[in-house]
Amino acid sequence: MFLYPALLAGFFFVAVPLLVHLINMLRHRKQRWAAMDFLLASYRKQKKWIRMRQLLLLLARLAVAALLIALLCGWTGGRQLLSVLGGQTTHHVVILDDSYSMGDSSSAGGGEAATAYGRALQSLQALTQQLAGDDGNHQLTVMRASRAALAVRGGNESGDVAADLSAQTITPDGRLISRVMSTTASPMRTDLIAAIDLAAQLMNATPADTSYLYIASDFRARDWATPERIAESMRGIEGKGTEIRMIDCAATPDGNLAITNVTPVQDVWVAGVPVVVRATIKNYGQSEVSNVAVGCRVIRYGEDVQTINVAESVSGKVESLPALMIETLAPGAEVTKSFQVFVNEVGTHAIEVTLPDDALAIDNSRMCTLPLSSDAKVLVIDSDPDAIGAYHISSVLNPGSQVRIGAIPDIQAPAFLRSATFDDLAQYRAIYLVDLPEVTDSAAAALQTYVERGGGIAWFLGGNVQAESYNRVLLGTDRQLLPRALEQTVELPDGDSSKSGDIVFGDTDTLIDPLRSIGDASLSLIGLSQSWTLVPAAEPTEDETTAMETASAEEDSPAEIEAGRVRTVLARRDTLPLVTQHTVGQGRVVTILTGLDGGWSNWTGDPTFVPFLLLTNASLWSGAAPATQRLVDAPLQKVLATNNYFPETKLAPPSTAPPRVPIEATASEKAGDDKVAVTYQPDDSLISEAIDVDDLLRPGVFEWGLIQSNGNGQVIPVASVIRVGEGDLRRADQAELVQSLLPMQIKFTSSADYTEQVSTAGSSTITLVMLALLALILAAEQALAYWASYHVSSSATPLKTGPWTLDHSRGGRHHE
Repeated sequence: MFLYPALLAGFFFVAVPLLVHLINMLRHRKQRWAAMDFLLASYRKQKKWIRMRQLLLLLARLAVAALLIALLCGWTGGRQLLSVLGGQTTHHVVILDDSYSMGDSSSAGGGEAATAYGRALQSLQALTQQLAGDDGNHQLTVMRASRAALAVRGGNESGDVAADLSAQTITPDGRLISRVMSTTASPMRTDLIAAIDLAAQLMNATPADTSYLYIASDFRARDWATPERIAESMRGIEGKGTEIRMIDCAATPDGNLAITNVTPVQDVWVAGVPVVVRATIKNYGQSEVSNVAVGCRVIRYGEDVQTINVAESVSGKVESLPALMIETLAPGAEVTKSFQVFVNEVGTHAIEVTLPDDALAIDNSRMCTLPLSSDAKVLVIDSDPDAIGAYHISSVLNPGSQVRIGAIPDIQAPAFLRSATFDDLAQYRAIYLVDLPEVTDSAAAALQTYVERGGGIAWFLGGNVQAESYNRVLLGTDRQLLPRALEQTVELPDGDSSKSGDIVFGDTDTLIDPLRSIGDASLSLIGLSQSWTLVPAAEPTEDETTAMETASAEEDSPAEIEAGRVRTVLARRDTLPLVTQHTVGQGRVVTILTGLDGGWSNWTGDPTFVPFLLLTNASLWSGAAPATQRLVDAPLQKVLATNNYFPETKLAPPSTAPPRVPIEATASEKAGDDKVAVTYQPDDSLISEAIDVDDLLRPGVFEWGLIQSNGNGQVIPVASVIRVGEGDLRRADQAELVQSLLPMQIKFTSSADYTEQVSTAGSSTITLVMLALLALILAAEQALAYWASYHVSSSATPLKTGPWTLDHSRGGRHHE
């Protein structure tokens, strides 16, 4: 193996001494000379010995030329022949950070752009090539951070399962790492803790005389600014004598824009009714950007799309929408842009938002789905014989004329609820209960099941409500149909001129947030005389407070940290709650602590009542709506009603280079009455040979191919998205990082320097040996040259032959 193979032509120089010798032989000519006859006789007696000396001299000169050329070419092979130790085993463990920030293609020093993960693979390849020719027995373990995280999350904490290579002996053919070299950065966001812990497990289980740990990462500030957890895992390895080397694979980051969220606004998602979609873009770069065009498109999956089109990246019909324009966006800032989507076909459709190319490609595109149903019924029950409250609700939800909301009010008498079962209520997307005196226990049980499975209930509580009955039935036996127990009705104290009105906005992140920008002045015309009050909430315990603070610090935690947390939507002037919202299971409950008959307030005549009720209806509907996106590392499941679908399914993963290869499976998992499911779990696919885990981790549009009971096909898209955060490409300060890892002795090097180092590492030993050998051969050549020439002592007597004297010390004859 040679570092500079282009110089191999220099080996022709080895033939120069031989050519000189042959040419010198051609210069000799025969000439008879009597005085030399006795010397020729002596020469013939010793010519074998003389030729041997000359041959040794010639070979020495050839060896000198060959060694000089080998040194110039950087010969690194053959070191195993020079090993004097022999039998020593060294374990090399390489952890590859393949989180999606390693896809950063920022250019290093203006050179050719390459991803950080590509540089990590180059370092791995250089290390393997160096070890393949090195002396001793070298074993290699390679582990990607994403695979380690999946293994640990799946409960399989075996390093052998997570590792791409586990203590494999390095061979010279280079095929050992061929599969790893074909991998790319994963779409997962993960840290290195799981990989380091599993690597420690493998190192403990693998006997070796020496061990090395290499961590190839991009060392972003988000992960390494506070490396305490990583350092704790590393100390367990370093304390056992393992040398740790950090390979920095990232270049100085270029600018990066990322789409952090794409979602349809909470509303009644009905075919033929426009839906607003919001896209959030963040500038992770260090400079301001301007005039950025954001592309938008909708992919329609109507009834005519019945089979998966494997020849295309999507099977639906693609329709481009007008681009959005970002005029300016400061460093670290984000902006939310809204656009409207109108689809007149029932079904689940897909929406994609894209950004121009930049340093990190994976966060330049993000998708969501838009499940559109046909018009749905809502149940309205009013205890008032004149149904005044029901009239106000139905007038807003179904105004008639050219306005279409998507809700069809079904007004029923209170007797309907007394005998209603869950099946009776399941046909409604939302339920409005107005000033009911009491609720039977059987009705409460049906309502509880209805909400837990995604339904929505809105209570309007007026003067007919019997508080004791409500508290006992709606909050008993683990029911949560009220935010808290009702206490009493309280009149609102007289206000003063400093207050804008009787009602003000409550907590943020509630259903009425779209109206908050107008300010409390928009509610100033609402008059309120009295309302129900709730029993004050108990103060949270210290453990509960700590748990809530921890959850709120998580980047991906939902807005409502507690599943049943009560939020105040609107409050009275004296800060007591007037409208609350809370979740129960998959559904939502909105409680309005005043009636609609005009006795306690004039809200129904105020302009804000219409948007409030529309927003309330949208919130109640959303509980039953399917999710609009799925995280790439989350399970992928499809539940089928056996009376509507055949169990045979196909799943086509996203692909930018069709044809796609669908995964076929039969739904066999029980998922309730008359329902079966098929589930693809990335954690399980890590050890399963049936499904490639990389297929399940791809961001983009997955497509389910189903067969309905009537024989028609159906294609349902699923939007798979990455977790946000890795788009922040800021680097951790290396000096501070080394300081924080003390007393561990960590060696840092860039991937380029490391590749160069390992390419020449070990060659220094062979070079020193070759230099020593060259010196010995040069000395031997001089000795042989002296030995092969004619020399006599100064006291030797010259042989006289007439006028000529033969003087061996002069190597010839001379005339006296």
